[in-house]
Amino acid sequence: MDLNKPGKKSTSKSKKKKILTDNDIMKYEIASELGLIDKVNELGWAGLTAKEAGRIGGILTSRKKQKKKMEESNKEDGSV
Repeated sequence: MDLNKPGKKSTSKSKKKKILTDNDIMKYEIASELGLIDKVNELGWAGLTAKEAGRIGGILTSRKKQKKKMEESNKEDGSV
């Protein structure tokens, strides 16, 4: 069976809305802070340069570490 017959339209092209995770929300916030949100909305994440994507990833990683540290210190304060 040939799936690539001419005239047949693939339904996989329709984009499904993805449920945003906490990481996704943070990525959008960082992109907005760096002035890249318009580029992301227009071209998608693949439209960013390696430098831009790396900057977002680096900031995201540092914020996740900071958030984890805050949660651990709050947990320690509550258990005393």
